[in-house]
Amino acid sequence: MFVKYLKYGCGLVVLMLLSWLVFFLMSKPQDNPYMRLYSSVNGTGSPGCEFLNEKRPNVHFKFKLSAQECRFVFYGGGEGIKFYVDYPSSAVVFPRLEKGIQIYFFMTRISRDEYDASRHLVGKSPISVSDGIELYDMNDYKERKFVGEDGVSVIASDFLATIRASRLYAPDLLVFYQYPKELTDVKAMDRFALEVLRKIVVE
Repeated sequence: MFVKYLKYGCGLVVLMLLSWLVFFLMSKPQDNPYMRLYSSVNGTGSPGCEFLNEKRPNVHFKFKLSAQECRFVFYGGGEGIKFYVDYPSSAVVFPRLEKGIQIYFFMTRISRDEYDASRHLVGKSPISVSDGIELYDMNDYKERKFVGEDGVSVIASDFLATIRASRLYAPDLLVFYQYPKELTDVKAMDRFALEVLRKIVVE
């Protein structure tokens, strides 16, 4: 009797494992209820996608991307959206699936009039200024402030292994992007970030 139940239990485990395997094989990144694919986005003639949650009418994101790249964008119906971009090709990729350097992007919508990138620096003086870059000592890390080529203030914070930058883009997008610290030219990386945004963001 014990052997009978043991065989039954083993069979059940195998069945469950097979079911999970089928689930993972069939589950694809495109199974996102908040995504809509377009053959031509905003009449550009290029494919694209839109991410929106009907419960958040003021939150929506539209991109000019291939259907495959759209499926690599992460949006769960909240305030923000994220994706990873290959450097230097600027292709949107699935995280850690591709070799090479990946730049992490996170975007959320804000009121431009209420946003002040330098608010936390009030009362502080830079410890150095070089090539238009102000360097601040924030105790646990260093922070740099400069003006991007589009005239927008950029804040780049140095952490242990990465640099995280933030800036405004378009009318109301607050963009964070993060990259390996080995990429030391913060102005060049901001130009790359701008190139990505201009290439894929549709307003």
